[in-house]
Amino acid sequence: MAQKQKTGLDALFSPSARVYSTESGKICPDCDQPVGACSCGNEIRPDGDGIVRLHRETKGRKGKGVTLIKGVLATPTELKLLAKELKARCGTGGTVKDGVIEIQGDFRDLLLETLITKGYRVKKSGG
Repeated sequence: MAQKQKTGLDALFSPSARVYSTESGKICPDCDQPVGACSCGNEIRPDGDGIVRLHRETKGRKGKGVTLIKGVLATPTELKLLAKELKARCGTGGTVKDGVIEIQGDFRDLLLETLITKGYRVKKSGG
């Protein structure tokens, strides 16, 4: 899992913040690695069985339901584009967290049809 990047003063005063270094040359601002060893551009496609699963979940959301889309075999950039398209289709908000697309509200039936027309193998699972 990727750690949340600190911003603003939290990033400046964290113990791991690089103030100045001539040791390794230019540093990538996103991953804090030397530009030659930067892994930001190398997008990795996750492993899986190829079946997209639609869940409905309310945990930790004060009773508000969200639809989770898990198992999409796509790079993080492709996931963001797919999430944007699905949010527009449902007319609601959402996000991508740790390779899972979250769509606000219960739209499993609509998302099932949409993903099948896009060529994904889809199953409803969970509540």
